[in-house]
Amino acid sequence: MGKQDVLLDAEVFLRTSMRFAAKRNAFDRPAVEALANDIVAGLARAAERGTRFENPVIDGGNLEAFCDALVQPRPDAALDFIRQRRDAGLTRQGVYLGYIGAAARKLGEGWDEGRLSFVEVTIGTGHLYALMRALRAEGPPGGQAYDGRRHALFATVPGETHGIGITMAADLFREAGWDIDLQVGRDHDGIVAHVETLQPQIIGLSLSTDHRLQDLIRLVVALRMTVPRAVIGVAPGAELDDAQITEIVDIDLLFHDARTACADLDRLIRVRG
Repeated sequence: MGKQDVLLDAEVFLRTSMRFAAKRNAFDRPAVEALANDIVAGLARAAERGTRFENPVIDGGNLEAFCDALVQPRPDAALDFIRQRRDAGLTRQGVYLGYIGAAARKLGEGWDEGRLSFVEVTIGTGHLYALMRALRAEGPPGGQAYDGRRHALFATVPGETHGIGITMAADLFREAGWDIDLQVGRDHDGIVAHVETLQPQIIGLSLSTDHRLQDLIRLVVALRMTVPRAVIGVAPGAELDDAQITEIVDIDLLFHDARTACADLDRLIRVRG
């Protein structure tokens, strides 16, 4: 396996791209537009936070070419572009700070100025998000290494009114020796700010109704940009479609009962350790 394959996981990139395409097809324009806005702003902010590590200078023509590749419906175009730059010696930090952050800002400007269509921007932002997810070795600059603690954040999806199930799950996890930070009834910005401050490595979210599926998707995307190496699982309500959730939401696990969830997370801790 070559160095670029270690730093850029093509399987994760293609899977994340497919899931983002499923989001574009499943939801209305305002929901997709809000998601694209979140990604553009989030990736640009993350790159700015990482400039203390490296400040690569990227040729304007190369950045234009990268943005052209990003807005192509075929995800391989963006992946091939970054692979070629990696082959030419570009570092992982150079990919993130020099290309992903700059392209996020450029796509946002193109959208605001009317040079890029809604479809182009949503395709491009989806591919940018997938590239961020595919940079597996270290995660975006400033992220914390996984330390193997049995500590997790449990939260209800924004807008959820049922917190009994996740509260009971938190109690069962605590009885099993876990340290659980339980957050019930917080809005999207509140959860993201809390996560940004505490940097949890395991996150469990409760979703009781498909009416909140868009809120779950938006939250998970924001969490991936805030804590890129966190394990994220969802406990869905009994009436929800597991296949739909795993197809469209960028999560690691589905939780159906506390005992199985505890065993699954203990297994992941051992693997990551």
